[in-house]
Amino acid sequence: MNIYLNIEKLITYAKIHLLLDEANEIYVRNKLMHKLGLTAYEAYEVDEDEIEAMENPFAILDSLFGYAVENGIYTNEYRKAFDAEIMDIVSLRPGEVADTFNGLSKNHVKALEWAFDYAVKNGSARMDFDRWENKGDKNLEVVFADCCGGKKSYPGCCFCVEGEGYGVHASERYIPLELGDDLYYRAAKRAFHSGMGHIIYGQHKPMELNAEALDVMFDFIEATPSWYICTAESDFPHGHFVCGHKMLPIHKAADARKLKSAEYPYINVSEVGWYLTTLRLSCTNREKLAEYALKIVAAYKKEGGSIFISLRKVESKFVIELAFMRGEPKPENSALANLDICAMAGLFRISDTTLGELKTIEKYLTKEIKFTPACLTGGMEAHAKMIERLIKEVGSANLGAVEAALDVKEECKKRLVAFLSDVSAYNEKTVDALRDICGLTCAK
Repeated sequence: MNIYLNIEKLITYAKIHLLLDEANEIYVRNKLMHKLGLTAYEAYEVDEDEIEAMENPFAILDSLFGYAVENGIYTNEYRKAFDAEIMDIVSLRPGEVADTFNGLSKNHVKALEWAFDYAVKNGSARMDFDRWENKGDKNLEVVFADCCGGKKSYPGCCFCVEGEGYGVHASERYIPLELGDDLYYRAAKRAFHSGMGHIIYGQHKPMELNAEALDVMFDFIEATPSWYICTAESDFPHGHFVCGHKMLPIHKAADARKLKSAEYPYINVSEVGWYLTTLRLSCTNREKLAEYALKIVAAYKKEGGSIFISLRKVESKFVIELAFMRGEPKPENSALANLDICAMAGLFRISDTTLGELKTIEKYLTKEIKFTPACLTGGMEAHAKMIERLIKEVGSANLGAVEAALDVKEECKKRLVAFLSDVSAYNEKTVDALRDICGLTCAK
């Protein structure tokens, strides 16, 4: 493997995709040489058309890390930090990114699209994931994307602005926003859809659904009316919002029943045909819509539940979805994914570890691996009921690999639906109480 050629490829990539100034080329090359333990250099010609066609830098990083491991500079455990630190060297500094963003901010959509694209090009945001696509009105979406990494002592969590430039966070860029004090945009490290990012509080504190949070959401949507923004109160230690421009499954769910508020008759209200008990509110008046939504939030919190909230704009109207939750998912159902903001909206992440477990289950079904209860070790125990059901259904039939994969896929989707049903606040008594709380009656 020619290490010098791959360094030249990365520098060329940075000039084409990351706005690397030619005046900084020698400086960047020397930083890369030092990182890779080189004391001499050979220049090579690079096919610029090949580099221009690249959507991300990972093929080049694979070669650079392969050299580093082969020469005993780093071990495999250092891979994520290596990628981030290498890309940090060839990327714009945080202030330069912020300046470019601010130069585009007269068109907030264009500015956010640029910031997201830059994060994909510098490798800090990944979106090259396999997925099960959403095909129906009330379907779920599933993305196979590994987690960011384990908890470290510094920074305090994976959303802390204080971690910018440190280790696995080296290539991430937090862009200050004019939506309120101490707020930043960062492209999602696991971007399930194009444009997906986070609006993050600089302060390390949990999210609270209050007037301040609603103001952030409304300010964002007024600046970027073709996008959505959502969040939820949880025990996660760092408050943040998720934003993007492709509708989430909860947004696509149809209205199930029209309702009416005597106090706010000009606000359109409906129950949504979604797995979680969900209300959809829409109105052109920002202040009154926020006022009513906060009344509902405050009243429901007294009942002991938690809430997911989403805001978007459809034509001239602001649209709020409020999803209400109670309880915890059963272990059998939570073995596949976690209940985070995206999952509440129907977009689930399945990790590499869980994907490996599902592939093993497929082999049990095809009988490539003989199944016995003793097989269920190393985390497979969590899928015991699912495996038992699938094997019973297969019986003595000879299942092919494609059929086994489809069976596992369908069973997983059932488990994820059950996951949301476990935490749903929905039952007739709860819905009646919710209508009373919200002052709602069925519309004629």
